[in-house]
Amino acid sequence: MKSPLTYRPKSDSPNTGGYRYFFNGQEGDNEVFGEVANFTAEFWQYDSRLGRRWNLDPLFKAYESSYSCFGENPVLYADVKGDTLRITTDKGRYLFTLDDGTTTLRVLTAKELYDMGIQWFEPLADNYFPLIKKASNLSSNPSLKHFTWEQVADFSEKDRLMIAYRQGGSGDWKSEKNGADGYFLVTVEGYPYWADAIGQIAFAVDYYTDLYKASGNVYSSIASTIKKGKKYGEGKLIGGEVDNSNTYDNYFLLRGALWASKRYHRTVEKGLFGSKKIELQKNEQCLPEELNKRIRKEDAEKYLK
Repeated sequence: MKSPLTYRPKSDSPNTGGYRYFFNGQEGDNEVFGEVANFTAEFWQYDSRLGRRWNLDPLFKAYESSYSCFGENPVLYADVKGDTLRITTDKGRYLFTLDDGTTTLRVLTAKELYDMGIQWFEPLADNYFPLIKKASNLSSNPSLKHFTWEQVADFSEKDRLMIAYRQGGSGDWKSEKNGADGYFLVTVEGYPYWADAIGQIAFAVDYYTDLYKASGNVYSSIASTIKKGKKYGEGKLIGGEVDNSNTYDNYFLLRGALWASKRYHRTVEKGLFGSKKIELQKNEQCLPEELNKRIRKEDAEKYLK
């Protein structure tokens, strides 16, 4: 290996053939130190001889220099613009990358990310950072539990007493063995989600169908489901606080309720002596995969505001 003072990531050739982009996908700047020694990104100037940025990182971190980048490992990590958030397991295994809008690469564990309340699956909810890349083997990573939307729907379409959705109850998808089983990060069809987000769906589907069967009113059934979910979203029977915030939990309540409103159709048949037989018919054209749809702005304004 060459000396650290002369090492040039990607290329040492004095003849680049007019090609401008090299290490980390960044444009080479030949005016300062010669061929392919300095690189320009959208948010920084990178000196490949030192493995350091020229400008100070505006995000102060007590554990490393404000001139450091790539998590001190430019071979393992990449950051084309200088503004990404790399997520790993506790043991450092790469999971996915988010765009956090800052001017540096940060490396966080999934647990650290979860504790910060950051999410990447509901753009209209708070703390949304777009997911820009995920590990090719994410859907088989043993640090996560993996599901299909059909499995999520199967769990959600079981009729339960509302008390089952308390913390640790049979409807608590986060803790149930057939659900996340204590994993806080899961994948559904290969895409990562926080388990407590997916866990809102089962309650929403069950509560909505109970209300809709009784009333036949789609709007009021969805609205009441959201209201009840906000009140008991923590899974506490006593002492819980109503959550009227713009968090992803409430968006997944709405996902479940909207899906159920398309999944089920109410029928009423007249019986003897003026009696009525009310049933919910399943619309098989509404597939479990539709639970993947993000909440539209008009639905958020209609039910969440």
